[in-house]
Amino acid sequence: MFNTSISGIRGSQKYLDTTSNNISNANSYGFKRSRAEFADLYSNSVFSSVKTNTGMGTTTTNVAQQFSQGSLSGDTGNNLDMAISGNGFFVLSSSENGTNATANGGRSYTRNGAFQINKDGFIVTAMGDYLQGYDVDKTGNATNLDITSTHAIQIPSDTGAPKQTSKMGMTVNLPANAESLKHGMTDFDHKDSSTYTNATSQTVYDSLGGAHTITYYFVKDHVNDGSPNPQDPAGGNYPNDGHTIWNVVAYMGDTQVDISGGKKFTVDNGSASSDHGQVYYGVQLEFGTDGRLISQKGEAGEIAINFTNNGSATYPPENGGARAANTLAAAMGGGVDDSQEVNLDLNYTQYGSSKFSISNVTNDGYSTGLLENVEVNEYGVILASYSNGRQEAIAMVAMANFNNNQGLQKIGDTQWKESLHSGEAQAGQAKTGLMGAIKGANLELSNVELATELVDLIIAQRSYQANAQALQTQNTAMDSIMNIR
Repeated sequence: MFNTSISGIRGSQKYLDTTSNNISNANSYGFKRSRAEFADLYSNSVFSSVKTNTGMGTTTTNVAQQFSQGSLSGDTGNNLDMAISGNGFFVLSSSENGTNATANGGRSYTRNGAFQINKDGFIVTAMGDYLQGYDVDKTGNATNLDITSTHAIQIPSDTGAPKQTSKMGMTVNLPANAESLKHGMTDFDHKDSSTYTNATSQTVYDSLGGAHTITYYFVKDHVNDGSPNPQDPAGGNYPNDGHTIWNVVAYMGDTQVDISGGKKFTVDNGSASSDHGQVYYGVQLEFGTDGRLISQKGEAGEIAINFTNNGSATYPPENGGARAANTLAAAMGGGVDDSQEVNLDLNYTQYGSSKFSISNVTNDGYSTGLLENVEVNEYGVILASYSNGRQEAIAMVAMANFNNNQGLQKIGDTQWKESLHSGEAQAGQAKTGLMGAIKGANLELSNVELATELVDLIIAQRSYQANAQALQTQNTAMDSIMNIR
């Protein structure tokens, strides 16, 4: 009889301990409340009567953690704080290179996403354990989702290397209602806006990351309406097909840049233009009556627009020498990769609107960039943003799940380890299956409900007192028996 009450006291103490632990961790990020589970005890003797057996008390069968979702904190202001909205776990390792992760129990798992950067640039917990991630390609897709391929995630501390421009793009609408310039290119002056119709600029990056501005000048030459051609020394007429002719030349600063294989234009020597006598290699555009580009012509016919540094091989001699002074490298000032070539994908239209417009500007080059920010998206991809406007995927946060979460081994610091009862860790990525999405700049709060725990605390206390009273009653009854004379 004494043992029955003692087992009740022990069970009540376990209930109190469990409830107290829940209350003490109400503010622990990622903490999962525990529930003390009990079972009754009965004698299994073949001589006992099941009809009259009063039982032998209680025993604690399990202290099971409850992995229900905790509330999210909202924006913490720290982009490295992460919360899981779902069933997954973050993967941790106590070593930088993950060598101990191959040993039994080397990896641990947590729901606490309060991460920071250590002195070596690795993402770690407050206790110094390393957050594990997968390698990713340029688009942010994981290259290997095997749990054994995870590694510590290091934020790059160096500057982002530059990339020289090799391809640029732009969509240009030239105004169909613009007036033709009577003398076309013969009076062109890049310093005088009255000698060209429109202009726009774009940035080009050299091999050292230097930024250079290249400006395109658009000159509406004429409309093929059968009228006399003032630029024809023989006094001929324009064709009469209604097509519109535009000329395009390029400058980098005050240095003219040739278009590879371009059409030759010459500014009259007697012109008042500051560019008098200048020879250009640009491109001539021909638009149909529907506003669409018919041809893009150079010196020898249809061409693509390219800027190149190979002046002597691309252009005919001018004034007894090659046009090396008009190459891309010369315009950039020298000291850069003199093999750099830039392909310019200009998409032209000439529609009825009188407005000159530019859209869809692209450039595959960029300058040297300094790391400015690190953030994580809902798929767990860690993105580094640089001062040159570039964003690079560094790694993907590794996620894991288990067949039986309650079988995980509790090791403290809001961490668990794999066990025989939990099953092996199942690797995955955020926002797939049951893993859940990652919320950056958020933390998962404890799933402890204080009101419920306080009620449980009262119940545990009363149960303890009741069992103690039963023990006292049994002791009193025993004293009475012992005092019978």
